[in-house]
Amino acid sequence: MNLNDLANIGQVIGAVAVVVSLFYVAHQIRQNTNAVRSATAQAVHEHFAKWYQLVAADAELSKIVATGLRDHGSLSEHGVCQTLFSFGKLYGGRCRGTSAPREAGRWMKSRRVRFIATFMSFLSYSQNAFLKWREKLLAPPLWMGWEVVIMNLVCAPGGKAFWKERGYMFGEEFRRHVEDDLMKREPHPDARPMGAFTIGRGAE
Repeated sequence: MNLNDLANIGQVIGAVAVVVSLFYVAHQIRQNTNAVRSATAQAVHEHFAKWYQLVAADAELSKIVATGLRDHGSLSEHGVCQTLFSFGKLYGGRCRGTSAPREAGRWMKSRRVRFIATFMSFLSYSQNAFLKWREKLLAPPLWMGWEVVIMNLVCAPGGKAFWKERGYMFGEEFRRHVEDDLMKREPHPDARPMGAFTIGRGAE
């Protein structure tokens, strides 16, 4: 065996080593990708789970969310004015010197602020899940489940009104998905946002 033969054998061994290393790197990348996808799915589910737990643990907040999704206008400045007007009619001349209307106004505005903060949190989590899905870090079956939940809430009467006011605060790609896709779909007949009311074909 001469030097040329040894050189050829060395080249073959080097080529095999390169191929083996490429397979190893590909295997490591797949493992890393699977780990990232698993962590992403876990994070997305934890975000939504914490949001639901927050709402469920606070009876007043649960009522606010259900009311806001059904009729966002009832929590608007106009709704506050209507409440104050009702207090004025209720108390009549006795409103002077009493803090009842003022306290009612503060209470209504507080409810509006809490709904805005709570629903903005939900939509922020939704946008994050959407982007992870588009980046192929969230498996389609997992995204489809949360997409239905998002659709139910943004397609509720109050959800649509809220989005009309504040949808501009989200990314263009997510806005297009909500406005050109989710809001144009027919809700499932059994769709009930937060279990409070029906928006499907059976809605009255």
